[in-house]
Parts: sequence; C-alpha cells; structure tokens
Amino acid sequence: MTKTMLAAMTLAVLATDASADVLRCKVDGFNQDIFITTAPDTNLNDGNYARIGVSRGIGNRAIVIDDRMGARVFVELNGDETPVGLLTIQKNMRVIASRHSIDTSGLVLAPTQSAGVCTRG
Repeated sequence: MTKTMLAAMTLAVLATDASADVLRCKVDGFNQDIFITTAPDTNLNDGNYARIGVSRGIGNRAIVIDDRMGARVFVELNGDETPVGLLTIQKNMRVIASRHSIDTSGLVLAPTQSAGVCTRG
C-alpha cells in the first residue's frame, strides 16, 4: 500500500468518525448559531450524549442516530428526557431543524421546521 493510499484511507476514516466533532449551524429564524458537540468533547461528563446549545459542549443532551442514507440525526432531549426537537444534518452539511412542545396530556404544540447550513468547528 502506498503512502498516498494510506493517507487517503486515514482521512476517510476521520471524516466519518462521529466522536469529538463540533458542528456550528446557522438556521433560518434562529438569532444565534446552534452548536452540536458530540462526545467526548462535551463539557459535561455524562456518558455518550451529544450536546445541542448556543455554545460548544454545553446545552441539551441529544441522542445521535446515523441514517442509512448518510444523514446524521440528533434527537434533542430536555431536562426530563422528553424529545423536543430534531436536527438532521445531510451529507452536504445542510441542516433541517424541527422543534415542538409537548404538553402534559401528550399533545404536540407549535411544531416548526427551518433550514440552514452547518460547518465543522
């Protein structure tokens, strides 16, 4: 194997590695950037949760799901583990942010969806 092939393979692995990644997303309708930080680069030591917030490594916990078509989905959880939103990052770094509220009877209120773009770092 040549050095060029080895370097290319290493870059491919690093590009698909879900750990230690920080995404900065600009989403229509949001005043601030949204940061998505995956473990272990979060500032809170609570396992393998990602964080979604307005600064790196701090914010609501999120579960990460890799879609078989190549998108990565972050399910944002509030303090009582209720899912309150989805951030779907497509391969081309476009993002769809879906948010909602759930009342005590389980009714979904005020659903919204906005588009934007993410960059690494």
